[in-house]
Amino acid sequence: MTTLAFDSATPRPSLAVVDGDRTLAELNLGAADGGGRRVLEAVHEALAAAEQQIEDVDRLVVGVGPGGFTGIRIGIATALGLGQALGAPVVGASSLEALALGIGRAAPGATIVATAIDARRGEVFGAVYRLTDGWKELVAPRAADPKDFAGIVAGCGSEVEIAVGGSGVAAYAEAFDQISASALRAESDANYPKAVDLIRRADGGGALTARPVYCRLPDAEEKRLAREAAR
Repeated sequence: MTTLAFDSATPRPSLAVVDGDRTLAELNLGAADGGGRRVLEAVHEALAAAEQQIEDVDRLVVGVGPGGFTGIRIGIATALGLGQALGAPVVGASSLEALALGIGRAAPGATIVATAIDARRGEVFGAVYRLTDGWKELVAPRAADPKDFAGIVAGCGSEVEIAVGGSGVAAYAEAFDQISASALRAESDANYPKAVDLIRRADGGGALTARPVYCRLPDAEEKRLAREAAR
């Protein structure tokens, strides 16, 4: 079964074409504004690298967030549109769970992995997982103040190794200094969700409906509510 997967929850979208256990092509785009808008063009590039045609795709897996609102919407809309055109199923997977798998590989000795994506507005989208002895969500995805989230992570275990990664750790480094943990280098590719890890989560019990997971209201909605409250 040929699976096309992509995640556009961050400014560094990732795409992959996988056939069974074989990764035919993997494409990780560089950081840029409007990352989600580059996904459809990159789909053609990824398929060409995999020597596949769009008609060869049997399934699509897409990151549902949390992350950038526009990127998530564009990614899911692209996946649903392609799925409808191809008559192929579309499966969602958590961008934070995919990120956790990448962090876990980069810090193989860690028992607990904390993920933190830069959410702007002085917040991170974060979650905490135990990757050993099966998958377990310790802290559900949320939008949080970086210092508050770092405190939550610190309380997850003082006697086990914790690995912390994601663009939010680099953006709010001082907030995470309180944690006794392995922090990934800011430039590490493991700080961004990978499409191949979306597939691993979807196939490993983490399949979701292809609907956005925002964890907070979009800017436009917050502004609308503020205007209404000011009347």
